[in-house]
Amino acid sequence: MDKGKEEKINFDANSNATDNVDSNADTNSNINADSNIESGVDEKIVSVYLDRIEELEDGTAEAVLFIDEGGEEYSAQINLPSTCLPENVSDGDYLTLKISYDAAKTQAALESARQLLND
Repeated sequence: MDKGKEEKINFDANSNATDNVDSNADTNSNINADSNIESGVDEKIVSVYLDRIEELEDGTAEAVLFIDEGGEEYSAQINLPSTCLPENVSDGDYLTLKISYDAAKTQAALESARQLLND
């Protein structure tokens, strides 16, 4: 399958996203309601294709995933530590990612930032 233009999104082992696109809004603009992505109030379900698992220089491995919007091209690449994958998946498998808003962690981070600013 043609991967088309790709945006790369990296996640560290603590699931903190670092991206090399201009903004999260740009990434989200590539995902529409007619694709293989379902909308919920505080979550999205995203279909992804596991292209490969790469061994890194530090001895760890990362999974290279592509968002599947149901067309002939993939819109974005996501790299995750391979430890985030379920067991028994391999190259060529399709997976489902559930992306949920975490209000409690967001609030805790805001409170922590406020405390740092007030100190």
